[in-house]
Amino acid sequence: MQPKLFFVRLVPLLALCGCISHEATVVKDVERSRVEFENETAGRIFYETLSKQTPKYSKSESTTQVSVPIVYEHKRHVVTGTNAAFNKAVSICDANRDGKITEVEAKIYADQAN
Repeated sequence: MQPKLFFVRLVPLLALCGCISHEATVVKDVERSRVEFENETAGRIFYETLSKQTPKYSKSESTTQVSVPIVYEHKRHVVTGTNAAFNKAVSICDANRDGKITEVEAKIYADQAN
């Protein structure tokens, strides 16, 4: 086969080849812990402290990428939701694990966070 003829046949084949690509971002969230507050002040202190800490604890990301050159590419990006950070904060703050955050527990949590 002549090199020119081979090239002429190869170019259309390459033009018809495609790439299958799939990219997904998945938000993986857990159920939010049930918690009560002793009073409004306890809730305010807890949520203010949590809002200052959220950037540190709430983001957990992982990316998985599988590809076969020219033929197939798959990319999956998993991001944890904000409930994970909330649950972690509740478990730290609620010292006696009774499901009720007191004003004293909220103040201790706020002091530890600073």
